[in-house]
Amino acid sequence: MRRMSHRNAFVAGLAGTALLAGLVAWAPARQAGNAPIDDLRTAARAFVASLSERERSAALRPLDDGERTKWYFARGGRAGLFLRDMDDDTRAATLALVDRFLSATGREQWRLIRVVEAINGRNEKAAGVAPPTYGDDLYAVHFFGAPDAPAWAFEIEGHHFVLHAAVAGGVATVTPVFTGSFPAEIGEGAEKGNRPLGTPVAVAFELARSLDAAQRAKARIMDKPPADVLWAVGADGKAPEPRGVPRSAMNDAQKALVDRLLAEHAGLLDARVADAQLRAWRAKPGSELVFAFVGEPDLHKPHYYRLATEFFTIEYDSTNADASHVHCVWSDPTTNFGGDALRAHLKAEHGAPNPTR
Repeated sequence: MRRMSHRNAFVAGLAGTALLAGLVAWAPARQAGNAPIDDLRTAARAFVASLSERERSAALRPLDDGERTKWYFARGGRAGLFLRDMDDDTRAATLALVDRFLSATGREQWRLIRVVEAINGRNEKAAGVAPPTYGDDLYAVHFFGAPDAPAWAFEIEGHHFVLHAAVAGGVATVTPVFTGSFPAEIGEGAEKGNRPLGTPVAVAFELARSLDAAQRAKARIMDKPPADVLWAVGADGKAPEPRGVPRSAMNDAQKALVDRLLAEHAGLLDARVADAQLRAWRAKPGSELVFAFVGEPDLHKPHYYRLATEFFTIEYDSTNADASHVHCVWSDPTTNFGGDALRAHLKAEHGAPNPTR
């Protein structure tokens, strides 16, 4: 299996350490190298400034618009301004804004997802399918509010990549964030053999294989892998379920692996964003990280894994199309769509008592 060429320093710094202590130590040590909120705001300003009048009507909405909390990751029509309908300047500004919320590793994953979509689009066109349902430009964006306001949100949504970014109270978050790939492995061209979501699952397999019989029984929280991720559309307000093997019940080698698995997922995000995603969990002493695994640690057989705490859920599912169709979602009801901070802002500034639920 080929690994992505870019690795975030977050992963290297975290793997092999005690997770809670490592994250606490990691956050302040890397603040100087992170993209601050001002940089995100600068990128947001550039995106909004790039829009023509036609593009503005499709892309811009008020912060309290109901579209902000709608999402899905399937193919098909959706609201918003599509990459395919942008001029070159707007497309470049859009991709630059998305990149601000991701690490180098996350940007590489996003690029590889679009490689898969482009290949599927070419195959679809050759088969005479029209209008297209696959393509690397079938991603739609919305910007909610104004870049210079205390709170704003941005979303990009399409097949197998959804990112809901929000800035409120000086903190940036990006949940729910969804990635996927079909097929799971690129089968042609210069990227042949690459798996957009390959690195984390390799770590999950290593951890699953290391479990003893009692741990395996506890990690197997279902009889078989589910048909899809369970914390996706319609379940983004559902509380996490930390079922499985807690980190505290693992040996040192297993703890290092579960630390690395979380780091692989968090390391897809810009370090400052990753810090915000993990902040509430990190701040609560004794909050467990729990690992669940269902199925076989084999890329060609159905499998599912989950990392969960009382705050967030990260889950990966590969069950459809002979286990070659993979989905992954990070959900946190306290940060989804800007979460508690954005809800507080909307209540104070817009009089909305409960605008996202």
